[in-house]
Amino acid sequence: MVSATGVLEQKLRRIFAMLDLDGDGRLVEDDVLALADRLAAAFDVQETTKITQLRSALGEFWRKDLSSMAVDGSGPVDASEFVAGMPKALGNDRQGVLERLTAVVAGWMDIADTDGNGLIDEDEYVTMFSKTLGASPADLKVAFAKLDRDGNGTLDREEIRRATEEYGTSEDPQAPGNWLFGSL
Repeated sequence: MVSATGVLEQKLRRIFAMLDLDGDGRLVEDDVLALADRLAAAFDVQETTKITQLRSALGEFWRKDLSSMAVDGSGPVDASEFVAGMPKALGNDRQGVLERLTAVVAGWMDIADTDGNGLIDEDEYVTMFSKTLGASPADLKVAFAKLDRDGNGTLDREEIRRATEEYGTSEDPQAPGNWLFGSL
């Protein structure tokens, strides 16, 4: 059995690997900002306002939270720095980090919500994480069912925000948010 601390480290290493788009073992601002372009391409979104808003939220998250995790304080950030840095960032400014993540989730959903109903259905969910972060579509289908806590067949902003928060902060191996990108 993996310890609670081991679960959080495992999740943070997984997030780092997903964010490190070029796979060079270093996270830089361009990796983070490129997520907006990948998401827009996955959903064939051309509306620059939505893309700009997501890039802005991702940029703010990079500047205020991620870049300072580098030993030299300016990036790039390696996996060890990220794993050690996320808990420190949350410990220093939990509310601020979560507000910035909420802004990222909002921008993400504005692009992924193809029918504009304010909700993410299973197809949108699978597309948004498989085509941007490389998560397994099969795992994402299982994850969607676990995260759809009210069983209505959709995820609203609060369900995704809560899952994102749990994934990045919870040391509870049973937390539903641990399924955000599929099984651990």
